Amino acid sequence: MATLRLALAQMNAVVGGFSQNVETLGRFRAQAALAGAHLVVTPELSLIGYPPEDLLLKEGFIEASAQALLDLAKADNLPPILVGTVVPEGTYGVKLAPASDGRDASNLLEGPRRIHVANVLVALGDEGVVAAASKRLLPNYDVFDERRYFDPGVGPQAIINVNGIAVGMLVCEDVWTSAGPAAELVAEGATLLVVANASPYARGRREEREAMLCERARETNCAIAYVNLVGGQDELVFDGQSFAVNAEGHVVARASAFSEELLLCELDAPESSAGVTVVADYVRDETRARAATVNRLEAPLDSHQEIYDALVMGTRDYLRKNGFGEAIVALSGGIDSSLVAAIAVDAVGARAVRGFAMPSRFSSDLSLEDASELCVRLDVELVGIPIEDLHRTFALSLAPVLGDEPEGLTDENLQSRIRGVLMMAISNATGAIVLTTGNKSEMAVGYSTLYGDSAGGFAVIKDVPKTLVYELCRYRNELARRDGDPEPIPESVLEKAPSAELRPDQRDDQSLPPYDVLDPLLELYVEDDATAEEIIALGYDRALVTRITRLVDRSEYKRRQTPPGVRISKKAFGRDRRMPITNAFRPEA
Repeated sequence: MATLRLALAQMNAVVGGFSQNVETLGRFRAQAALAGAHLVVTPELSLIGYPPEDLLLKEGFIEASAQALLDLAKADNLPPILVGTVVPEGTYGVKLAPASDGRDASNLLEGPRRIHVANVLVALGDEGVVAAASKRLLPNYDVFDERRYFDPGVGPQAIINVNGIAVGMLVCEDVWTSAGPAAELVAEGATLLVVANASPYARGRREEREAMLCERARETNCAIAYVNLVGGQDELVFDGQSFAVNAEGHVVARASAFSEELLLCELDAPESSAGVTVVADYVRDETRARAATVNRLEAPLDSHQEIYDALVMGTRDYLRKNGFGEAIVALSGGIDSSLVAAIAVDAVGARAVRGFAMPSRFSSDLSLEDASELCVRLDVELVGIPIEDLHRTFALSLAPVLGDEPEGLTDENLQSRIRGVLMMAISNATGAIVLTTGNKSEMAVGYSTLYGDSAGGFAVIKDVPKTLVYELCRYRNELARRDGDPEPIPESVLEKAPSAELRPDQRDDQSLPPYDVLDPLLELYVEDDATAEEIIALGYDRALVTRITRLVDRSEYKRRQTPPGVRISKKAFGRDRRMPITNAFRPEA
């Protein structure tokens, strides 16, 4: 048996940020050299960012990725590194499935702009690229759309020999199936497997990954190292939590969640002469190698901490990667805006967040006090902009058209739209991004105002059901108590009945069922794709199911116009759940 020291570079890549990614990869490679690593492994598409989407249709993007790889290869006295990138067919010996094997049928986009490329993991040694593993199994479910852009690889498997161990190279989906590419690599002589991944966060995903990899290790009798991307990219957030399992199927090393870091792990494997030999110029500093911490086993986060950290990282990276230096939030004194403000402060700091209270005649004194107290506890500036005069001016302007001043829903939405106009004006004038405060429950049933509370640049809690909003607020207060800090969310916010405060004595439960009834029903209909009849069969009231499912269906046009937000579930609105707006399918419950 021999021992291989791997450096799993859990990095936060920037889509299309070639210079930043080359710098980050170089930094991790230098750190790995100091720690005495034999091999550095980086995530899927680490050089170009994931997912690059239609950037892959631009020839200039493919050419820029090739140049970035050449720039990264210019390194002396550093360990070999496995880098995720994209290459055209024929580059570095990469072969793709011919059209007769279903290439054209498997791709959703063809035509003159289609570039046949592979999603690859390349091995960089002393002489540049010495081997390339092309992804064979292309996911086309959930948020994945890889058949639109890539072709499946075929031909010999990629095995490199490092320190006498034959290392088989895999890309993400290729390790998820039994008797697939992983088994083929072992059959061809690999005695240790490494997997490069860009696996987005969703609740429960870490447990699924670890269970799968432990099973694959036992099947192949091979130790496996799994390195995952970390960071936010539009709606997606990648949690990292890279890990390694031994041949017996036990997790022996695990990296932190939502943190860019280098995880050192040592894995034992039989010596083998298989594969392309990789020789590095650098000489391991044995003293430093002995001092480095290996096989660190980070404890998993509990459910609420994991979700909260995902929301913070997704918000931070959306602002940072898109050049926003400040965020603004409309604060009503309610639970949703309170949670969004707390997340924003944790993401970018109190000095980069401003709150705006925009009371109307229907706003209660308690709500204004709660918004003020929240900002005091978060150390955030609060600016008040009363909208009563604007509200009356709009109403008088509409009276000649409507025959009278607006009433009912028209008047309620008018108030929300006045606030939306003000927030967007402030955004235009200052360059700050507006963080909207709608939750998943409200978006599901259309309990929001187009161009009002839905107007903004990023929807932080778009995928968070209302009941979970309360749980996360309590978690954030508990975290503050643990750290000896003031609880950011006032207790009165947690205790009072939810209300949009757009008419006298308004409460959410006048229009909707209690959220502890609504949210499980929405989960069945939206996330599990259950039909109305299937939900009724579980014991739900027929009239309630019919009303709620119709509200969900009728609100699709609203959701299509909302900003992106952090995905934390396995089926979020947008990338996951793509329903037609014009839709006559209405099965009666």
